[in-house]
Amino acid sequence: THFVAVNPRGTTKECASCGVKTEKPLWMREHSCPACGFEADRDANAAWNILSRGLEEVGVGYSESTPVETALPVDTPVSAKRVVETGSPTLKERTASAVSE
Repeated sequence: THFVAVNPRGTTKECASCGVKTEKPLWMREHSCPACGFEADRDANAAWNILSRGLEEVGVGYSESTPVETALPVDTPVSAKRVVETGSPTLKERTASAVSE
């Protein structure tokens, strides 16, 4: 378990999905992104942004998802060290080394 202090400034105005910043008054409690359409409670949106900043600070990120259309056929053998579950946090260094192999 890690604890990292994260600057919360702007986390309620920044979209947790696409990163676009949108000015809104304090009384507005819902986050609705005009760029990507993401909607969430304003505090939940801020919490996701704080989590992302903390994970980035310790060198952990989320892996990119692979669309089903680009996945390998079922019978294709794949080395276990190249497999990353969609949505699982991964170390940036490990991802970078897997790409360079």
